[in-house]
Formats: sequence, structure tokens, C-alpha cells
Amino acid sequence: MIDSGDPPDHCRPGPLLDLITGPEDLRALDHEKLVRLAAEINNLSASPGRVVILLNDNGRSYAPTAGGVAAHLERLRSGDGGGGDLFGALGLAYLGPVDGHDPAALDAALEQARACGRTVVVHCVTRKGLGFPPAETDEADQLHTVPVSDPATGRPSRPPARTWTDVFSDELLDLFTERADLVAVSAAMTGPTGLAALGRVFPDRVVDVGIAEQHAVTAAAGLALGGKHPVVAIYATFLGRAFDQVLLDVALHRLPVTFVLDRAGITGPDGPSHHGMWDLAMLGVVPGLRIAAPRDATTLRRALREAVADPGPTVVRFPKADVMADVTPVTRVEGLDLLRAPRRAATLLVPVGGLATAATGAADLVAATGEECTVVDPRWVRPVNPALADLARAHRLVVTVEDGVRDGGVGAALAQYLSRRGVTTPVRTLGLPTRFVPHGGRDELLRRYGLDPAGITAAVLDGLADPVRRHPAQR
Repeated sequence: MIDSGDPPDHCRPGPLLDLITGPEDLRALDHEKLVRLAAEINNLSASPGRVVILLNDNGRSYAPTAGGVAAHLERLRSGDGGGGDLFGALGLAYLGPVDGHDPAALDAALEQARACGRTVVVHCVTRKGLGFPPAETDEADQLHTVPVSDPATGRPSRPPARTWTDVFSDELLDLFTERADLVAVSAAMTGPTGLAALGRVFPDRVVDVGIAEQHAVTAAAGLALGGKHPVVAIYATFLGRAFDQVLLDVALHRLPVTFVLDRAGITGPDGPSHHGMWDLAMLGVVPGLRIAAPRDATTLRRALREAVADPGPTVVRFPKADVMADVTPVTRVEGLDLLRAPRRAATLLVPVGGLATAATGAADLVAATGEECTVVDPRWVRPVNPALADLARAHRLVVTVEDGVRDGGVGAALAQYLSRRGVTTPVRTLGLPTRFVPHGGRDELLRRYGLDPAGITAAVLDGLADPVRRHPAQR
């Protein structure tokens, strides 16, 4: 219920004039962030109801926050509001800052908020990782990303292995040394996406826009129009936030922007919100966009170089995992890498990215039964390489393997393409169901969904026995 009397003085909104005529640094707030924030709270500021908004301000996301809004919160934390606060200017009451680790102070602030009778922001200042020394002293991200660790120290329980992200980071540093037109863009994840080392060497060529993927992509489009080639490093699952910008700000104008999607496919312990399982299906409908899925360190370096040399939009995707041993092709045919090419093979296996290792393992298992598989790595998985049609025509069965959703994924695109080309070889698409995949280790989940050597082998043998009936892993 709304109180009928006037609100207490501490709940009165600051006039918009305070924001407009305030100090220069306040008026210089990042325009995009200000508009975005205003849009998000526009309904609340005009609503007759009352809501208590708890703003947990620890000065960080994955990394320290950046930009005009972050700077304004810092001024509020220090007691220097500078002529009216942003929230008051937007029509909301403001209380704070208050120590978010002090229960008594927080309780008192919430009592004041309840007495306001209107929507109010309670600005709580906290410290990320407080009370756990390993997190407090972790300069990178205060253990935001929790490794397999010793519970007493919070440190990794085994020496860190070389990851896909490490390979990307090293190769990008080499490319930046060679080319002055390259610029990197991140959305508050310079550390997790491998840009931190690059930023130390080229601080003026790494842009962190904060947690605003839409703005990151639009900013990259602007940089491309200005003659740069931006490399936008984002988690695969989070690019969904910026699909409109990828489609209409970048692809529509055929701009040279390279998207590097870390944590593509099954990510493991991070759970349903972080599995990068949607990007292949989502981005497959974007006209003119080329998507690379490297299978190992060598092909990652190669794909990244090809991507930044492309005059149009490109994507390079890789998983959150230790990088695997290189899989050397036996031959190359029209842009395709043939990883296994026995004579008179019945099945064509088409794995996506790092699943090439599982596919070659499956080919060995199938061979033990007396059948043979050709294993081909397209490397660039969208659009479909026309040479795959001739390969498919020469086999009795095609089996695609990807750790993205089957519906609309690489396998579905290949099946449609073969149908249009009049290739009648049946296609079985192995991948993830269009459901939210639960928490679990990467290897465990790949095994659960039939994307390990044993699961792929079962699908191949089942398909050769009955190419029309659906294998259980496809259901």
C-alpha cells in the first residue's frame, strides 16, 4: 500500500536539473550506458507502486567495473555525489551508501526504504570474496571463476594445463604485433577471454565496455566503419544478448568484425546458463557470416588468422577445456581436412571443432567391427562447404557430431544442403537436445548425450543397420 503523506526528506528524488547542470564529469556519463539504465528503470520511476532496489556495489563484475556509471558509483561511495545522484535524476529515491556487510546498518537502511512509500534504491557497498582470503587476494577475479581447488587455499589442486583460451591469447598477441588495425573488445571479461595479457602490451587497443554485450558489438561495428578490424571476445552463451546487433549492425553492412566465442559448447560445472550450445543454430541464420570451429591448437591459430584477414564478419568458437593434441590431416580437399580416409568407407563422419578427436576415436572402434569411416573436418562449418556434397554422395551414411543443439545446427544445415543438391545419402545429426543441459563435467555430459567415441560408434553402427530409424541419442 502506498503511504498517503509526503515521503521523508531522505527519500525525495533529486531534480533532473542537478544532473544536467552538475559537474562536468557527471554530465560526461557514457551516453549508451545512461540510456540503457534509464530504459531499464523507466517503468519503475513512473509506477505508482513501490519497490526496494538493492544495489550490490562491490566495484566488480568478472573484473573491476569501468565506465561513467562505475565512476559515479565510486563518487557516491566516497561521499562526493557532486550535485545530485543519477538515481534521483531518474525519479528514484536513493539511500546510501551503506555497508553491506554490517547487518545493523543494512537493517536500518531497509527500514528507511520501507518508510519511503515509493521506489527507492538502497546502495550497498560490499567486498567481493570477503571472509575467504584466497578470494580476497585473487587479483584476477576474486575467484569469480572457481577452479577445481584445494578447499583450504582456494588454489588449483593440479598444475594448470594449456587451454584453448591460452592458445587464442598468444596468437592474438602475435597478430596485434603484426597489424596495427586490430583492436580487441570485451564485455567485462578481459581476463577469462584471454585479453588481459594483450591489454598489458597494447592498453590503447583493448576496449572493455563492461557487462553490455549489445554495446560491445555496436561499438565494434563503429570501429570497423572507421577502418579497424575489431576482435570481439565474448562467452558463446552471452552473444545471444547481442544477436540483433550482430545481425543488423555488423552483418547487414558486411563489416570486418571477428567474434571469438569462448566457452562454446558444453562448459561443464557452470551449468545451464553458461553452456555455449545455442550459437551455431542462432548464428547460422545470419547472412554472410562465416563460422570456424577449430579442432586443436594449430587449427585455432590458422582459423584466427583467416578470420582477421576476411573482409566480412567471422566467428571463431572453441570450448572451455584443455587444448587437445593436434590431429594431423592425411590430406586436404577443397578446404576440407580429411583426418581419416580409408578406401571403401561406408560412413562419412563430420565432427565440429574439438569433437574431431572423439570422431577419430569412434572411427577406430568402428573399424574393429569390420566397417570403415571417413572423418572430415570442415574447419569452417557455416556456410556449408560445397565439397561435402561430393564426399557425402560417395558414402552410404553421413553422421554429424556437434556439441550444440541439433535443431538448426551444423548437421541440420548439412542435411538441408545435401537435399537441395540432390544427394540422397541419409544424414544422422548427433548433438544436444533443444533443452537446458544440466550442471556436470564436460566429459560426463558429452558421454551422456552420445558425443564420446562410444556414443558416436553406436550411432554409426545403428545407422548402417537401419539408416531411417532414429538412434536413441537423437531423441
